[in-house]
Amino acid sequence: MTPQQSALEPRGAEAALDRLITALPRLFVPAFALMFFCFSVCFAISAAVEFARPILADGDFLEGLVRGLHTGVVALAVYELAEIVHQEYDRDGRPQNGLTRIRRGVSRFGAVVIVALCLESLIMVIKYSQQDLAGFLYYPAAIIVAAALLLMALGVFARMTAAREPAYSNPGGGAKA
Repeated sequence: MTPQQSALEPRGAEAALDRLITALPRLFVPAFALMFFCFSVCFAISAAVEFARPILADGDFLEGLVRGLHTGVVALAVYELAEIVHQEYDRDGRPQNGLTRIRRGVSRFGAVVIVALCLESLIMVIKYSQQDLAGFLYYPAAIIVAAALLLMALGVFARMTAAREPAYSNPGGGAKA
């Protein structure tokens, strides 16, 4: 073996590893997006069944609405996750800017989770007030406090990861006009 051949072998292995790392997301990202999308469709169908079951059995529209909305919120969160995974990579399969991708994905998914928590607490308040279970209202209150904390954390995250604008520099050394 000549020194030139041994120097080329690691490059060939590195190139093969590079191709593998580039090819795997092209397969796995759409597969995971499809899987999460199928889960969201299943949850949506389940929400429709949960909505219709109490109405058909007892004629209780509000109970059906509460149960269907509860499962529908989960379907929405899983759908949003599928959309985030799908948009994780551009059409060429190459990753986009990492910080921008993370910031956008966390912000979108965090917003969906916060809305889901608020809707869940609203559903619980309606359910407990109908069944005269006022003693259990601290559960939805705790969920709303948790959603508020998550919203504040999301705001801090957005502020800390915001793109910094270049500082204005005055080459003349004088005051800004």
